[in-house]
Amino acid sequence: MSGMSQLAVLVYALVALACLAAMRAAAPQSDRRGDLYHWLACAGVFVGLLALRLWQVEDRLRDAVRVWARGTGEYQSRAELQLPVALLMAALGLAIVYVFIRLWRERRPGSRARLVLSSRFAVLGLLPLFGLRLVSLHQIDQVLYAGPLRINWMIEGVICIVVSGCAALYFLRIRGRNRPRLR
Repeated sequence: MSGMSQLAVLVYALVALACLAAMRAAAPQSDRRGDLYHWLACAGVFVGLLALRLWQVEDRLRDAVRVWARGTGEYQSRAELQLPVALLMAALGLAIVYVFIRLWRERRPGSRARLVLSSRFAVLGLLPLFGLRLVSLHQIDQVLYAGPLRINWMIEGVICIVVSGCAALYFLRIRGRNRPRLR
């Protein structure tokens, strides 16, 4: 496992812990049941990502698709198969951004609902990213994996920062309201 994969495992674990802390903050509040399940689901997603990375599932899936394409003689024309999937992933990414912006405007500024919404859509943003990485279209790979600081890592890093940041702010807001005031 590469050093970046090891770092990703650590980051996923930290994000999952932040989500569990937010879940714990929401637990005593009966009006925050939906938030509790949201943070539990987010933690589950990042534990799942951790497991996928540890067992190199993404690499194995990509290799299996390549073996299948070579075995069926489709490898040379794989761009014809990959392009529709890549376009679908791009459309999915744009749809996620569009719906997020619409819902964001409906939420009260500074509300915990905006924190939950932001983390929910950040997690959804992982879908098109992983879809593009699995498709492994040469032209997309050149963009995602180019340079020493890969766009792929930056996007995933921003998603992790958004989710863990939202979880931490949520935790601090809930705990701050429930803490007894000293006189």
